[in-house]
Amino acid sequence: MSVDLKLDRNHDLALSKGNDVVLIDGLQRVRQQIKVTLLTFLGEWFLDNTWGVPYLEKIMVKSPNRAEIENVVRAKVRDVPGVMAVPNVQVEIDAQARQGRITLDDIQTNEGPVTVSVTR
Repeated sequence: MSVDLKLDRNHDLALSKGNDVVLIDGLQRVRQQIKVTLLTFLGEWFLDNTWGVPYLEKIMVKSPNRAEIENVVRAKVRDVPGVMAVPNVQVEIDAQARQGRITLDDIQTNEGPVTVSVTR
């Protein structure tokens, strides 16, 4: 069984009332790891510059290819430990606001189905 440090809604370490770090496992861990993966730009982590989503290279481009974006997101999420299948990828792009929303419904994990949504 894998565990992870719990992050709060601001992506800082979640602390208990006694100021201890909080560990998570199961479906909560898988959901958090998917979200962290989707919020990380390719090359952002100095220890592994091959980890992350290629937002600048493939997604935040002048004429984005929706099918390619969905394939890139699906592949990155499938690489998360515990994820078995990513059947639905929804991408909403707001060119005016320069924002995008990625919603993954019914991700199949070894802990059960989960839905994740992130805005970039």
